[in-house]
Amino acid sequence: MELRAADVAVVGAGPAGCAAAIGLARAGCDVVLYDRRRTFGIKPGEIIESRVRVSLTELGIDVAFDALNSLALAGNLSSWDEESIIESDGMVSPYGLGALIDRSSFEAWLISEAERAGVAAIRSERQLQADRSGNRWYLVDRQDSRCVVAPLVLQATGRANGPIGPSERIATDRLVALLMYGTVPSGVRAQNLLIEAGENGWWYAAPLPHSRAVVAFLTDADLLPRTWAAKKEYFRDQLDLTQLISAFAKALPPDLPLVGHPANSSLRQVMRGNGWACIGEAAASYDPLSGRGVPLALSKGAAMARLIVHGNNVSRAFEAYEHAERATFDDYCAQQRVTYRRAAPRFSSVFWTRRRNQ
Repeated sequence: MELRAADVAVVGAGPAGCAAAIGLARAGCDVVLYDRRRTFGIKPGEIIESRVRVSLTELGIDVAFDALNSLALAGNLSSWDEESIIESDGMVSPYGLGALIDRSSFEAWLISEAERAGVAAIRSERQLQADRSGNRWYLVDRQDSRCVVAPLVLQATGRANGPIGPSERIATDRLVALLMYGTVPSGVRAQNLLIEAGENGWWYAAPLPHSRAVVAFLTDADLLPRTWAAKKEYFRDQLDLTQLISAFAKALPPDLPLVGHPANSSLRQVMRGNGWACIGEAAASYDPLSGRGVPLALSKGAAMARLIVHGNNVSRAFEAYEHAERATFDDYCAQQRVTYRRAAPRFSSVFWTRRRNQ
């Protein structure tokens, strides 16, 4: 078996993993990035708020990002605290406009930027086997003839289990997302993110590049019907009760397929160990309502790279990252409770009663 030595191996080529890999490579580290190929569906996370530009600039890829075929996020239209619609203009943000992206294309672009920075990207077909001997990790994909040997491993595997360490997480809610993607007729459309509180959950919708659009319904997993056919019917019934979202969805073809994804907030109980640490969503996952998805993942990856490069002790760098991660999650949970409590008095359903009583 061929041995490939590296300074750092990053497992997971999403925003957090790519940001860490780019930051480390630009500082002169030899980095291997594992990209586990997706074998199912579309990955959500299409709305990028404007603060993403801070991390993109730090990583030196902001100009390349602007050249992508994404849509400028003009602003938000929301019906949350009350039935009336509130509009916020993206132009007032000090960071500029956000973006509406095709998530798969965006992540492919991030990997290409990592390779341009000198990162060696390896496409992995299955979960890696990781073994430690001495002060080195040995990472093997049994369908590949290479074994990557590195003293440090960063796990950026999202909500999925990584190859190292226990994977138990503390979840603060049971939120799941049902998403519908479709093609809309060509023509001029407002490039806004729509957010609406509903009787049994909440919704978001937005146009996407290539005349596509997304409509998403978020509720607690235990409140959904059990069968997929019943879930589809429930989705449509709840959609008919909305104002903003139903008007937007009329432009989409009827009977589009649904996909489901976990959307709950959770914190990994053990997120670091001897020569390894979790970053991004592998350490903490966030409710989509927070808008923290991609921007926060990029900033965390870049932060971990800074801690490793500028610190004298990797263990202390991992410890500092964990403390910051836990503090950020605590602050987020407090803000999340306040946000949900604002909408809760409008409804009497189980979904909102849970959040009113948090």
